[in-house]
Amino acid sequence: MSEKETSDSSAEELSKKLDQIIQRLDFLEKLILEKPEYEGLATTLRLTKAGLGLYGEPLKIASRLKAAENYMRQKPIAQDDISRCIVQALAMKGALNISAITRQVATMRGKASRRIVRERVKRLVEQGVLAKVDGQVPKYELVEKG
Repeated sequence: MSEKETSDSSAEELSKKLDQIIQRLDFLEKLILEKPEYEGLATTLRLTKAGLGLYGEPLKIASRLKAAENYMRQKPIAQDDISRCIVQALAMKGALNISAITRQVATMRGKASRRIVRERVKRLVEQGVLAKVDGQVPKYELVEKG
């Protein structure tokens, strides 16, 4: 197994363990709140969960960055500055709507057309690089291949 594969599996394993710990803390919090004599522990437990949550976010960003790095090697994206900027923005920020993506691309390139960004996003969705996240305002996120 290569060093990169080991690193990827370690990050995934760490993420799973953090999720398990947070689930256990949720369960403990529920038990503590049922017993008035342990009420003082609830605050400590919430702070512990918040601290563990801080570790999860960098793992998510690292995973998105890894996916972005793989996409950047693909010829259509490597040759298109706007598509590269879209992939980089979604890797760093997570799911964004078209307006937010356009602002990020404009920040990176100095200018960006909402129409062009929308066309590139549509193309990236068709290529399987991005996925649409349904909501009141549609957002797009980077597809993280396994």
